[in-house]
Amino acid sequence: MLKGIIIYPFMDADKVNEKLHDLVESLLGRRLEGRTILTSGGPPFDISRANIHNSKAEFQVEADAVDSIIEHAKAIMDVFLSDRAKQNPDHQVMVDRLRVAFQLSANKEMQKKGIGSANDLALKNVVQSGFYFNSIMVLLELFGAATERRKELSDQERDFWTVSNRPPNYYARSIALRLARLYAREKSERPTFGISSQGNHPSTEFGRTLEQVFEVLNIKANVKNAAVWAIDQLSEEDLRPPQNALLGGLLGVVPNEDSEQKSAVNALANYRHKTDKGSE
Repeated sequence: MLKGIIIYPFMDADKVNEKLHDLVESLLGRRLEGRTILTSGGPPFDISRANIHNSKAEFQVEADAVDSIIEHAKAIMDVFLSDRAKQNPDHQVMVDRLRVAFQLSANKEMQKKGIGSANDLALKNVVQSGFYFNSIMVLLELFGAATERRKELSDQERDFWTVSNRPPNYYARSIALRLARLYAREKSERPTFGISSQGNHPSTEFGRTLEQVFEVLNIKANVKNAAVWAIDQLSEEDLRPPQNALLGGLLGVVPNEDSEQKSAVNALANYRHKTDKGSE
């Protein structure tokens, strides 16, 4: 056992989440959203074992499906959010026409339905608060989730399915990479790792936190190897915090005084960056 570290081999899920929240919140210097005095709201980052596939064929089916989702979501967004509106005013007129048509159609459908569940109420709110822009925002969330999943699958393909034997420290590297990405996104800087000259243990805040995370999750692996590998995987995109007000001109969407459209434009952050980066 590492000196000064408590191992929690029999800790239940709630206590694991609470301990991880304590560690990550100390590392980031802020309280995370979703945590209350009654519940931890789940772990502060994904702690699942990334490789849930039983075969390369099963892995490839999911990878192909995610690629298809990204491709089709991007195709829809390109119709409405590309530079075509700047280059061709008629295109923006067409988009505005569709916006009205979609809203009218959704209104008619909602009039036929009652409110029998929370989902019905949520859908009614989506329609009443602006069906077109809310749909675009949801589509962007789907695109972002699919893009993140594709990144995870790419990590798996590189580190699992392209080797003849299962790497013994794959889960350790996955956890280290997820924590490193969370740190980079929150701090807008790369985490660092070093070994103390006074003992064989991490000398940086990130390293010490990762060491304790490994203990909580009962991961038996070399912390230094996992940390150094994870830090090396970080890209410039990982260092960028979410941006919420950049896309008006970038996407050819010109906000007016309508608050619905303003909120939609704010939610369209990073679309052009992500799609351009994906085409490189």
